[in-house]
Amino acid sequence: MTGGLGFIGYHLCKCLLALEADAEILVVDNLSSTKLDYSDLIGRLEIVVHDFQALPDDLGEFDEIYHLASPVGSLGILEKSGKIATEILDLAAKVGRIAKQGRSRLLYVSSSEVYGRDGQHRESAEQMVPCKRGARMEYALAKLTAEHLLLNLAADGDFELKIVRPFNAMGEWQSSTIGFVIPKFFEAALAGRDIQVFGDGRQIRSFCHVDDLVNGIVHVQALGRNNQIYNVGQPGNIVSIEQLAHTVRHLCGSKANIVHVDPVSLYGKHYIEAFDKVPDIRKVIDDTGWRPTIDLAGGLTRILDHYRAISGEFGTAAAPGLIDA
Repeated sequence: MTGGLGFIGYHLCKCLLALEADAEILVVDNLSSTKLDYSDLIGRLEIVVHDFQALPDDLGEFDEIYHLASPVGSLGILEKSGKIATEILDLAAKVGRIAKQGRSRLLYVSSSEVYGRDGQHRESAEQMVPCKRGARMEYALAKLTAEHLLLNLAADGDFELKIVRPFNAMGEWQSSTIGFVIPKFFEAALAGRDIQVFGDGRQIRSFCHVDDLVNGIVHVQALGRNNQIYNVGQPGNIVSIEQLAHTVRHLCGSKANIVHVDPVSLYGKHYIEAFDKVPDIRKVIDDTGWRPTIDLAGGLTRILDHYRAISGEFGTAAAPGLIDA
Protein backbone atom coordinates (compact mmCIF):
# COMPACT_ATOMS: atom_id res chain seq x y z
CA MET A 1 0.00 0.00 0.00
CA THR A 2 1.45 3.33 -1.03
CA GLY A 3 0.49 6.26 1.19
CA GLY A 4 -0.55 3.80 3.88
CA LEU A 5 0.26 6.12 6.78
CA GLY A 6 -1.83 9.00 5.49
CA PHE A 7 -5.36 9.67 6.69
CA ILE A 8 -7.21 7.25 4.41
CA GLY A 9 -4.32 4.79 4.18
CA TYR A 10 -4.04 4.41 7.95
CA HIS A 11 -7.73 3.58 8.26
CA LEU A 12 -7.51 1.23 5.26
CA CYS A 13 -4.63 -0.64 6.96
CA LYS A 14 -6.77 -1.06 10.09
CA CYS A 15 -9.70 -2.27 7.99
CA LEU A 16 -7.61 -4.86 6.13
CA LEU A 17 -6.04 -6.14 9.36
CA ALA A 18 -9.48 -6.43 10.95
CA LEU A 19 -10.57 -8.59 8.02
CA GLU A 20 -7.41 -10.72 8.04
CA ALA A 21 -5.22 -10.32 11.11
CA ASP A 22 -2.32 -12.32 9.66
CA ALA A 23 -2.32 -10.56 6.28
CA GLU A 24 1.16 -9.64 5.04
CA ILE A 25 1.05 -5.93 4.22
CA LEU A 26 3.89 -3.70 3.05
CA VAL A 27 3.25 0.01 3.61
CA VAL A 28 5.33 2.70 1.89
CA ASP A 29 4.86 6.31 2.99
CA ASN A 30 7.09 9.38 3.16
CA LEU A 31 4.97 10.97 5.94
CA SER A 32 4.53 14.13 3.88
CA SER A 33 0.84 14.75 4.55
CA THR A 34 -0.80 13.64 7.79
CA LYS A 35 1.31 13.34 10.93
CA LEU A 36 -0.75 10.80 12.86
CA ASP A 37 0.00 8.26 15.56
CA TYR A 38 0.39 4.94 13.75
CA SER A 39 2.01 3.12 16.70
CA ASP A 40 -0.88 0.65 16.80
CA LEU A 41 0.21 -0.62 13.36
CA ILE A 42 3.86 -1.22 14.29
CA GLY A 43 4.60 -4.94 14.43
CA ARG A 44 1.41 -5.82 12.56
CA LEU A 45 2.69 -4.94 9.10
CA GLU A 46 5.92 -3.94 7.38
CA ILE A 47 6.45 -0.17 7.23
CA VAL A 48 8.92 1.55 4.91
CA VAL A 49 9.22 5.30 5.54
CA HIS A 50 10.54 6.44 2.18
CA ASP A 51 9.51 8.13 -1.06
CA PHE A 52 7.79 5.44 -3.12
CA GLN A 53 9.12 6.97 -6.34
CA ALA A 54 12.72 6.58 -5.13
CA LEU A 55 12.38 2.86 -4.38
CA PRO A 56 13.27 0.21 -6.99
CA ASP A 57 10.48 -1.35 -9.04
CA ASP A 58 11.39 -4.86 -7.88
CA LEU A 59 9.80 -4.55 -4.45
CA GLY A 60 8.35 -8.04 -4.81
CA GLU A 61 5.16 -9.61 -6.07
CA PHE A 62 1.88 -8.69 -4.45
CA ASP A 63 -1.62 -10.18 -4.65
CA GLU A 64 -3.15 -6.74 -4.18
CA ILE A 65 -1.83 -3.19 -4.47
CA TYR A 66 -3.61 -0.14 -3.07
CA HIS A 67 -2.18 3.09 -4.49
CA LEU A 68 -2.98 6.11 -2.33
CA ALA A 69 0.30 8.07 -2.39
CA SER A 70 -0.44 11.57 -3.68
CA PRO A 71 -0.36 15.24 -2.77
CA VAL A 72 -3.57 15.98 -0.84
CA GLY A 73 -5.53 18.84 0.71
CA SER A 74 -6.41 22.24 -0.73
CA LEU A 75 -3.40 23.81 1.02
CA GLY A 76 -1.18 20.77 0.64
CA ILE A 77 -1.43 20.93 -3.14
CA LEU A 78 -1.20 24.73 -3.23
CA GLU A 79 2.42 24.69 -2.11
CA LYS A 80 3.25 22.14 -4.83
CA SER A 81 1.77 24.12 -7.71
CA GLY A 82 3.66 23.36 -10.91
CA LYS A 83 4.92 20.03 -9.54
CA ILE A 84 1.66 18.25 -8.74
CA ALA A 85 1.02 16.69 -12.14
CA THR A 86 4.53 15.31 -12.51
CA GLU A 87 4.40 13.72 -9.07
CA ILE A 88 0.97 12.13 -9.54
CA LEU A 89 1.74 10.77 -13.01
CA ASP A 90 5.20 9.47 -12.09
CA LEU A 91 3.73 7.64 -9.10
CA ALA A 92 0.94 6.16 -11.24
CA ALA A 93 3.37 4.96 -13.90
CA LYS A 94 5.57 3.32 -11.28
CA VAL A 95 2.75 1.50 -9.51
CA GLY A 96 1.45 0.39 -12.91
CA ARG A 97 4.82 -1.16 -13.74
CA ILE A 98 4.92 -3.00 -10.41
CA ALA A 99 1.36 -4.29 -10.86
CA LYS A 100 2.17 -5.45 -14.39
CA GLN A 101 5.33 -7.28 -13.31
CA GLY A 102 3.51 -9.17 -10.57
CA ARG A 103 0.11 -9.47 -12.31
CA SER A 104 -1.37 -7.89 -9.20
CA ARG A 105 -4.87 -6.61 -8.50
CA LEU A 106 -4.36 -2.84 -8.42
CA LEU A 107 -6.79 -0.39 -6.83
CA TYR A 108 -6.10 3.26 -7.58
CA VAL A 109 -7.55 5.91 -5.28
CA SER A 110 -8.25 8.85 -7.60
CA SER A 111 -10.36 11.90 -6.67
CA SER A 112 -13.84 13.33 -7.15
CA GLU A 113 -12.05 16.53 -8.23
CA VAL A 114 -11.84 15.02 -11.72
CA TYR A 115 -15.51 15.93 -12.35
CA GLY A 116 -14.61 19.61 -12.48
CA ARG A 117 -18.09 21.07 -12.05
CA ASP A 118 -21.02 21.40 -9.65
CA GLY A 119 -23.70 18.75 -9.33
CA GLN A 120 -24.34 15.09 -8.61
CA HIS A 121 -21.86 13.02 -10.55
CA ARG A 122 -21.97 9.61 -12.24
CA GLU A 123 -18.90 7.74 -13.40
CA SER A 124 -20.19 7.60 -16.99
CA ALA A 125 -20.42 11.40 -17.30
CA GLU A 126 -18.21 13.14 -19.82
CA GLN A 127 -15.43 15.04 -18.08
CA MET A 128 -15.69 18.79 -18.55
CA VAL A 129 -12.41 20.66 -18.11
CA PRO A 130 -12.99 24.19 -16.73
CA CYS A 131 -10.80 26.96 -18.09
CA LYS A 132 -9.26 27.83 -14.73
CA ARG A 133 -5.62 27.86 -13.81
CA GLY A 134 -4.39 26.90 -10.38
CA ALA A 135 -3.09 24.11 -8.21
CA ARG A 136 -6.53 22.51 -7.79
CA MET A 137 -7.02 22.27 -11.55
CA GLU A 138 -3.52 20.84 -12.01
CA TYR A 139 -4.37 18.24 -9.36
CA ALA A 140 -7.72 17.32 -10.94
CA LEU A 141 -6.29 16.97 -14.44
CA ALA A 142 -3.35 14.91 -13.16
CA LYS A 143 -5.68 12.54 -11.31
CA LEU A 144 -7.84 12.14 -14.42
CA THR A 145 -4.79 11.57 -16.62
CA ALA A 146 -3.44 9.00 -14.15
CA GLU A 147 -6.73 7.11 -14.45
CA HIS A 148 -6.31 6.96 -18.23
CA LEU A 149 -2.63 6.02 -17.92
CA LEU A 150 -3.45 3.06 -15.69
CA LEU A 151 -6.48 2.00 -17.73
CA ASN A 152 -4.30 1.92 -20.84
CA LEU A 153 -1.58 -0.08 -19.05
CA ALA A 154 -4.20 -2.57 -17.83
CA ALA A 155 -5.89 -2.90 -21.22
CA ASP A 156 -3.76 -5.88 -22.27
CA GLY A 157 -4.87 -7.86 -19.23
CA ASP A 158 -1.50 -8.06 -17.50
CA PHE A 159 -3.06 -6.89 -14.24
CA GLU A 160 -6.52 -6.15 -12.83
CA LEU A 161 -7.42 -2.52 -12.17
CA LYS A 162 -10.19 -0.86 -10.20
CA ILE A 163 -10.44 2.90 -9.62
CA VAL A 164 -12.18 4.66 -6.73
CA ARG A 165 -13.15 8.33 -6.70
CA PRO A 166 -13.69 9.31 -3.04
CA PHE A 167 -16.01 12.19 -2.15
CA ASN A 168 -15.18 14.45 0.82
CA ALA A 169 -13.81 12.11 3.47
CA MET A 170 -14.06 12.99 7.14
CA GLY A 171 -12.86 11.23 10.25
CA GLU A 172 -10.35 10.77 13.03
CA TRP A 173 -6.76 11.88 12.37
CA GLN A 174 -7.61 14.04 9.35
CA SER A 175 -5.19 16.98 9.13
CA SER A 176 -6.21 20.61 9.49
CA THR A 177 -2.83 21.93 8.35
CA ILE A 178 -3.30 20.92 4.71
CA GLY A 179 -6.74 22.47 4.40
CA PHE A 180 -9.40 19.95 5.38
CA VAL A 181 -12.40 21.85 6.68
CA ILE A 182 -13.84 19.58 9.38
CA PRO A 183 -10.67 19.32 11.52
CA LYS A 184 -10.12 23.06 11.03
CA PHE A 185 -13.61 23.78 12.36
CA PHE A 186 -13.28 21.40 15.32
CA GLU A 187 -9.87 22.68 16.38
CA ALA A 188 -11.02 26.29 16.20
CA ALA A 189 -14.28 25.61 18.06
CA LEU A 190 -12.62 23.61 20.83
CA ALA A 191 -9.90 26.24 21.30
CA GLY A 192 -12.37 29.14 21.23
CA ARG A 193 -10.76 30.66 18.13
CA ASP A 194 -12.70 32.19 15.24
CA ILE A 195 -14.18 29.54 12.94
CA GLN A 196 -13.24 30.78 9.48
CA VAL A 197 -15.78 30.15 6.70
CA PHE A 198 -14.53 30.83 3.19
CA GLY A 199 -16.68 33.21 1.14
CA ASP A 200 -20.41 33.18 1.80
CA GLY A 201 -20.42 29.62 3.15
CA ARG A 202 -22.95 28.37 0.63
CA GLN A 203 -20.55 25.76 -0.77
CA ILE A 204 -22.12 22.29 -0.70
CA ARG A 205 -20.30 19.17 0.47
CA SER A 206 -21.38 15.59 1.09
CA PHE A 207 -19.11 14.07 3.74
CA CYS A 208 -18.35 10.36 4.01
CA HIS A 209 -16.82 9.00 7.21
CA VAL A 210 -13.48 7.33 6.57
CA ASP A 211 -14.67 4.00 8.01
CA ASP A 212 -17.39 3.88 5.35
CA LEU A 213 -14.91 5.01 2.71
CA VAL A 214 -12.28 2.33 3.36
CA ASN A 215 -14.99 -0.30 3.59
CA GLY A 216 -16.11 0.83 0.14
CA ILE A 217 -12.54 0.61 -1.17
CA VAL A 218 -12.25 -2.97 0.11
CA HIS A 219 -15.59 -3.88 -1.49
CA VAL A 220 -14.50 -2.45 -4.84
CA GLN A 221 -11.22 -4.36 -4.74
CA ALA A 222 -13.01 -7.62 -3.90
CA LEU A 223 -16.21 -7.33 -5.92
CA GLY A 224 -15.84 -4.49 -8.43
CA ARG A 225 -15.56 -5.12 -12.14
CA ASN A 226 -12.17 -4.97 -13.79
CA ASN A 227 -11.13 -1.68 -15.44
CA GLN A 228 -14.08 0.16 -13.91
CA ILE A 229 -14.35 3.45 -12.00
CA TYR A 230 -16.47 3.77 -8.85
CA ASN A 231 -17.70 6.76 -6.87
CA VAL A 232 -17.46 6.11 -3.13
CA GLY A 233 -19.17 8.63 -0.87
CA GLN A 234 -22.22 9.41 1.25
CA PRO A 235 -24.90 11.33 -0.69
CA GLY A 236 -27.08 11.44 2.43
CA ASN A 237 -24.70 13.78 4.25
CA ILE A 238 -25.20 16.95 2.21
CA VAL A 239 -24.44 20.14 4.13
CA SER A 240 -23.41 23.71 3.37
CA ILE A 241 -20.13 24.93 4.83
CA GLU A 242 -22.00 27.63 6.77
CA GLN A 243 -24.31 25.05 8.30
CA LEU A 244 -21.34 22.80 9.06
CA ALA A 245 -19.64 25.59 11.00
CA HIS A 246 -22.73 26.15 13.16
CA THR A 247 -23.15 22.40 13.67
CA VAL A 248 -19.57 21.86 14.83
CA ARG A 249 -19.73 24.88 17.15
CA HIS A 250 -22.94 23.61 18.72
CA LEU A 251 -21.63 20.06 19.05
CA CYS A 252 -18.52 21.33 20.86
CA GLY A 253 -20.49 23.62 23.16
CA SER A 254 -18.25 26.43 21.93
CA LYS A 255 -18.78 30.19 21.97
CA ALA A 256 -16.29 30.75 19.13
CA ASN A 257 -17.25 33.35 16.55
CA ILE A 258 -18.04 32.27 12.99
CA VAL A 259 -16.38 34.70 10.59
CA HIS A 260 -16.38 34.89 6.80
CA VAL A 261 -13.01 35.31 5.11
CA ASP A 262 -11.65 35.56 1.58
CA PRO A 263 -9.37 32.54 0.99
CA VAL A 264 -7.55 34.30 -1.85
CA SER A 265 -6.46 37.05 0.54
CA LEU A 266 -5.18 34.36 2.93
CA TYR A 267 -3.53 31.95 0.50
CA GLY A 268 -2.90 33.88 -2.70
CA LYS A 269 -4.31 34.18 -6.20
CA HIS A 270 -3.74 30.52 -7.07
CA TYR A 271 -6.30 29.35 -4.52
CA ILE A 272 -9.44 27.93 -6.21
CA GLU A 273 -12.51 26.90 -4.21
CA ALA A 274 -13.71 23.34 -4.76
CA PHE A 275 -16.91 22.95 -6.74
CA ASP A 276 -20.12 21.68 -5.13
CA LYS A 277 -20.16 17.91 -5.48
CA VAL A 278 -22.42 15.04 -4.48
CA PRO A 279 -21.72 11.41 -5.43
CA ASP A 280 -24.06 9.17 -7.37
CA ILE A 281 -23.24 5.77 -5.85
CA ARG A 282 -25.70 3.53 -7.72
CA LYS A 283 -22.90 1.80 -9.61
CA VAL A 284 -20.90 0.74 -6.54
CA ILE A 285 -24.09 -0.41 -4.81
CA ASP A 286 -25.17 -2.47 -7.83
CA ASP A 287 -21.76 -4.05 -8.42
CA THR A 288 -20.50 -4.62 -4.87
CA GLY A 289 -23.42 -4.26 -2.47
CA TRP A 290 -21.56 -1.61 -0.47
CA ARG A 291 -23.55 1.17 1.16
CA PRO A 292 -22.42 3.90 3.58
CA THR A 293 -23.92 3.62 7.05
CA ILE A 294 -22.58 6.59 9.05
CA ASP A 295 -24.65 9.77 8.94
CA LEU A 296 -23.30 13.27 9.44
CA ALA A 297 -24.28 13.45 13.11
CA GLY A 298 -22.64 10.12 13.86
CA GLY A 299 -19.48 10.99 11.96
CA LEU A 300 -19.04 14.37 13.64
CA THR A 301 -19.66 12.87 17.07
CA ARG A 302 -16.94 10.28 16.45
CA ILE A 303 -14.54 13.06 15.49
CA LEU A 304 -15.37 15.05 18.63
CA ASP A 305 -14.81 11.94 20.76
CA HIS A 306 -11.43 11.52 19.07
CA TYR A 307 -10.36 15.08 19.92
CA ARG A 308 -11.43 14.54 23.52
CA ALA A 309 -9.43 11.31 23.67
CA ILE A 310 -6.18 12.81 22.39
CA SER A 311 -6.27 16.03 24.39
CA GLY A 312 -7.41 16.92 27.88
CA GLU A 313 -7.36 20.65 27.27
CA PHE A 314 -10.88 20.94 25.86
CA GLY A 315 -13.86 21.51 28.08
CA THR A 316 -17.09 19.54 28.19
CA ALA A 317 -19.18 19.95 25.06
CA ALA A 318 -22.86 20.56 24.93
CA ALA A 319 -25.13 17.58 24.53
CA PRO A 320 -24.47 16.12 21.09
CA GLY A 321 -26.93 17.18 18.46
CA LEU A 322 -27.16 18.80 15.06
CA ILE A 323 -28.82 22.11 14.35
CA ASP A 324 -29.62 24.04 11.24
CA ALA A 325 -27.56 27.14 10.57
